[in-house]
Amino acid sequence: MSYGVTMHKSVMLLLVLVIVTLACSQFLPVNANPFTLPTVPAPAGVHLIFDMESPVENATYPNGAVAVIFNVTVDGPSRINGQPLNKVLTVTTYQGDWMQESKWCRPSSIFYTLPFYGFNFSITGIPFGQHTVNFTGHAQGDFVLANGSGCEYFLEKTVSLTFFVLANPVIEFSSPQNANSTTSSFPLNFTVDHAVTEIAYILDGQESIPISGNTTLTDLPNGRHNVTVYATDEFGYTGESNTLFFNVNSPESFPVVPVIAVSAVAVVVGAGLLVYFKKGKRKTANLSK
Repeated sequence: MSYGVTMHKSVMLLLVLVIVTLACSQFLPVNANPFTLPTVPAPAGVHLIFDMESPVENATYPNGAVAVIFNVTVDGPSRINGQPLNKVLTVTTYQGDWMQESKWCRPSSIFYTLPFYGFNFSITGIPFGQHTVNFTGHAQGDFVLANGSGCEYFLEKTVSLTFFVLANPVIEFSSPQNANSTTSSFPLNFTVDHAVTEIAYILDGQESIPISGNTTLTDLPNGRHNVTVYATDEFGYTGESNTLFFNVNSPESFPVVPVIAVSAVAVVVGAGLLVYFKKGKRKTANLSK
């Protein structure tokens, strides 16, 4: 019996302890963690160094692509307050003015915890024209303050480069796919992303037809058609549009010429019958005399 009473008291004490702990928890720091180091600015002399080999400022690159070759170093003293200063390059990203978001720079090795790191990759699919790319390096480390307490720091640096890219013209149609035309013509409207010197189109796989810009396709038979536009710029780069499919469903025209011919025949036949009946009446009149 006493054992049961003791167990009951123990349970009650445990419940009281839980309630007190929950009640007091609201007064404790939310992120209380004895292993989290305070964050401080980077020590004097600690900085990121970008050694850019490519792209080169104001250079011109072909084929809508740029080779990216550079090194990043976390530079600074090896010791602070007599204790080692840790320096780690954590991540490096890039973002061009044509991009919606930044991308991770592909490293040259799987080891990515060194104060020095090299990069060698390519950025492709860059549109024609002048562009700016921002390369951003992130580093962090920890050291011991003069009072003997530990702390950590974060470091960031961005390098911007501007260059020119040659690329194939980009052609986009104004009409949607599978558009319908109720006449025997179809508007061939499109845009090109930069100036070009030659434009041509191919309709239904036939010969190439040169044009100077937007035009109208005429005398189209009823049915399904397709057209592709090509454009070449002054640098010799040629762009090809997607193939545009459209339908022509023009009402059949009224056969004017056959109706006129039939009408003429009817007039001639009618006139002949009229003459015939008149002659018949004359003969009948003569016989009756």
